[in-house]
Amino acid sequence: MSNEREMAIAGVEELIGEVHEKEVQVIAFRLKDELVSVPIEEVVEITTNREITPVPKAPSYVIGVMNLRGKIVPVINLKEHLKIPFTIPEDIYSKNRIVIVETPKGEVGVIVDEIVGSIKFPEGDILPEPIGTVGIDVKFISGVVQLDSDLLIVLNIDSVFSEGD
Repeated sequence: MSNEREMAIAGVEELIGEVHEKEVQVIAFRLKDELVSVPIEEVVEITTNREITPVPKAPSYVIGVMNLRGKIVPVINLKEHLKIPFTIPEDIYSKNRIVIVETPKGEVGVIVDEIVGSIKFPEGDILPEPIGTVGIDVKFISGVVQLDSDLLIVLNIDSVFSEGD
């Protein structure tokens, strides 16, 4: 019995010439002028206009905490954490856009300027960040993807939230 026939009997088909590159899906958002994203597997949810309670004596990048279905989640100013120039609006504690991400330290809410949405692209489109081309430290970046008119930065959530925070 030939090997090909044995595979057909076992219900296995040999696929020749069909190599499918793995797709990556991210949630993209704006932080000032930067188009930034997080892999969708690390996003718990996106929420808006949540009440945030300030926390006295917290690090300056911690805006406060919010109640997410009975769970207290810290909310941070990702722009300050990534050293992107910013100003905090007066109404940030009630009018906001928050992406809840799963980090090595648990769920954290990050304030963003605009939710762009879900973007899919082939894994091979992710390139290393050319040093000095974006305003975010390269240690926080998994890579960049050239979109039609924008450079999409893919954040490495583990490194963003592992710096002794």
